Amino acid sequence: MKETELSLETRLYRCGWVILIALGVLKLLQKVLFPQFVLSFGTRPCVFYTLTGYFCPGCGGTRSLRALLSGKLFVCAVDFPMIFYAAVVFAWFMISQTIDRISRHRIPIGMRYRHAWVYASLAIVVIHFVVKNLFYIKTGVEPFL
Repeated sequence: MKETELSLETRLYRCGWVILIALGVLKLLQKVLFPQFVLSFGTRPCVFYTLTGYFCPGCGGTRSLRALLSGKLFVCAVDFPMIFYAAVVFAWFMISQTIDRISRHRIPIGMRYRHAWVYASLAIVVIHFVVKNLFYIKTGVEPFL
């Protein structure tokens, strides 16, 4: 089968495995070669926050990713829910596609790509942006764990 004939789901599935294998190899190398190494996310100050005093739509993304990689799912979901949503959708896509492929399509549960998944992620970002800024305006407390 030529590469141009592959379905979008097949290409996404293969990319998913590349990502999972790369993360596994990086984690293994980190454990073996640098056991004392601590992953640190040094970030620059947010220009949007500096100029306006409000949180940008992406504020909390780095903290959320770090929480996800540390296994703190609740913190991940609160700090930036889009990261949690993306992780859940990715996990279900990979699991359902694997079951579908192993069963040779006799258990046809393989998740299919829909634009709705992308629109849902954008809606999550917008809603989180509005809610965290309203929370900050009303209470003066930063809405991050």
